[in-house]
Amino acid sequence: MGSKKKLQGMMQFDFERRITQMKKLSGYFYIIFGVLLLVAAASIVKNNLDENANAGSASDELLSSVIEQVPDTVLASEDHGDMPVVDVDGRSFIGTVQIPDLGLLLPIQSEWAKENAKVSVCRYEGSAYENDLIICGHNYSEHFGNLGELSTGDSIIVTDMNGKSFYYQVANIETLGAYDVEEMEGGDWDLTLFTCTVGGANRVTVRCEATGQVSETGETPDVIKAAEESKHIRK
Repeated sequence: MGSKKKLQGMMQFDFERRITQMKKLSGYFYIIFGVLLLVAAASIVKNNLDENANAGSASDELLSSVIEQVPDTVLASEDHGDMPVVDVDGRSFIGTVQIPDLGLLLPIQSEWAKENAKVSVCRYEGSAYENDLIICGHNYSEHFGNLGELSTGDSIIVTDMNGKSFYYQVANIETLGAYDVEEMEGGDWDLTLFTCTVGGANRVTVRCEATGQVSETGETPDVIKAAEESKHIRK
C-alpha cells in the first residue's frame, strides 16, 4: 500500500514538473514571438520612413527642374484645352500644386502611373483650363498623406508651365471607397485632390472651387517666389 502511494506521489511530482517545464517553454515561445513581432513592426516602420524620405527627395529634385523651366514672366495663353507639358528626366509635367497650409509645393506629372506616383503627384485627368482637374498622390507625408488635415476655405494654387497660377479654395472633404471611380470623377468641382488611406481601403478626397483669381500676363510667376521660400527647394 505504501509503495503504491509512493509511486502515485512520484507520478504526480513528475506530472507537475512536466507542466512547469511546458509553461516555461510556452513563456519562452511567447517572448520570442513577441520579439519577432516587434522586429517586424520596426522593419515596416523603417521601410515606410525610407519610402517617404525617398519620395520627398525625388519630388524635390524634380520640382527644382520644373521651376527652372517656368518663364520669368507669366506668358499669354488661351486657357482652354490641355495644359502645356515639359520634360524632366524623361518624365512629363504640367506644372505645380501648392498647398500653403500643409507647407507643400509639388510638381505635377502629366499622367498617373504606379511608378510615376512613387516620385511625385500626378494628374489623374482633366485640365485647370477646363475647371475639371483631378490630381492624385501617394499617402506619403511629403506628398498627399496629410490632405485630411485641410479645412474648408484653405487655399490651393495650381501653376501651369506658362507661369500662370489658378487659385482655389477647399469646399468639401470626403472619404470615398477605393473603387468609387464614378463618384470620384463626378460632381461639378473645379479641382479635386485625392490620396489613399493607410491600407488603401478608401480615398481621402478634397474638392475645391476656383476663386476666380489668376496671374496676370507679364507678372512674375507666383510659384517662383513660393519656390524661393519653400523647404521643398533644396538649397
